Amino acid sequence: MMALFSRKTRLLLLVLLSMSVVACGFQLRGQHSIPNTLYSITLSSESGVEEFDRSLRLALKESGIKVIDQEDASQTTLNLKVNKISSSNLELARDSSNDVSQVQRTLSSHYFVRQADGKSVYGPRHISTSRTLTNQNDDASVTLSYNTAQLREMYDDLATALMNDLAYAPL
Repeated sequence: MMALFSRKTRLLLLVLLSMSVVACGFQLRGQHSIPNTLYSITLSSESGVEEFDRSLRLALKESGIKVIDQEDASQTTLNLKVNKISSSNLELARDSSNDVSQVQRTLSSHYFVRQADGKSVYGPRHISTSRTLTNQNDDASVTLSYNTAQLREMYDDLATALMNDLAYAPL
């Protein structure tokens, strides 16, 4: 079929296809190479959210990072410390009865990598994610179920943001 098109037409089609892929926001994302010193770490999470801690441990494991207990750590083992996660809501819309119908929820935290003696070698670094939550004026149980599911996904996104940022640590 491509033989039917002239060389200029094929080039134009290729350029059009490339531009449409770029316009939709597609980006190739490979796995980031984690610095060698981070392949065995200890984790100190003060996030206050078990869902996030679980997502972070899974993301670390998927990246090939082994989280070890503090008792098994050596003097050269680095520690990943995550501070408390803060949440904020921004009202975006109200319905005709002046009830909030849409909010933008933002989760954020700071983390840093430190040595066994407590000295920070990377960070503090800020991570955040936000999501628009709609239908906030629906039935209370429907809204709660929807918000819980969205929050769970936001914790996964926050853990992914931490891993993406950690890949660039100059260690």
